[in-house]
Amino acid sequence: MNATGAGSGKTPGASSARKLIATLLSFTADRPTPSIADLAAAVGVPGSTMYRYVALLRETGLVEAIGDGRYRLTDAVVGLNAAADAGRTTLIEVAHPYLLTLRDSLDETVLLARRGGDHAYCVAREESSHPVRLQFAVGQAMPLHSGSVARTLLAAMPASERSDYVASHLDEVQADRAALLTPAALDAVRAAGWTQSYEEVDTGIWGCASEITVDGRVVAALGTAGPIHRLDAGRREDVITRVRETALAIGEALGKS
Repeated sequence: MNATGAGSGKTPGASSARKLIATLLSFTADRPTPSIADLAAAVGVPGSTMYRYVALLRETGLVEAIGDGRYRLTDAVVGLNAAADAGRTTLIEVAHPYLLTLRDSLDETVLLARRGGDHAYCVAREESSHPVRLQFAVGQAMPLHSGSVARTLLAAMPASERSDYVASHLDEVQADRAALLTPAALDAVRAAGWTQSYEEVDTGIWGCASEITVDGRVVAALGTAGPIHRLDAGRREDVITRVRETALAIGEALGKS
């Protein structure tokens, strides 16, 4: 190998930077809240070195401490995901015609959301011709325990991460809705691939949502919502069927893109 490092595939003199990046990449869906010891073992450095790497990642706002000696990625990484999407065929580009068709067939507002950290983010929304006031606007963050769209994304999280989230947010949940966040209830949502909500976010509003999957991985949730007075039981069943069918079609289209 020559002095420039040609042929090695690695940039010379960048060992520390490489390990810092490796630290960031060590946060995964299977290991969302690692300790310093976990990260040190994954990257192959002493604990003292890992403390420095984590301190730098915290300084840049990419990582935060959650107590008990553990760390997690912050919502700042959502921007990285957005940048990745911008360089390839995006979820929004693929989903857009499906959203329009669903909106027109239901004449209800439809929206698309993704998870970033402890929140669901609305990334696209198509409005109904009916005047309806919904809180979940494009770019807005919604707690994962609020509403059908967010709860669909919560149910798709790894079990341990999901349990940690529920435990840390249970005091924000109304007593009569706590049953929606039990492990059994969330497992049922994940198994079914969809759920519905009654006035969880907006008074007088019913909503439903379905997961969008690619190769078995939940990448987003598709939802709709409208006034309960306009959506009787028969109408709701039709809406649920159309939302689930559209979510399936978007997932299939994404898999081919």
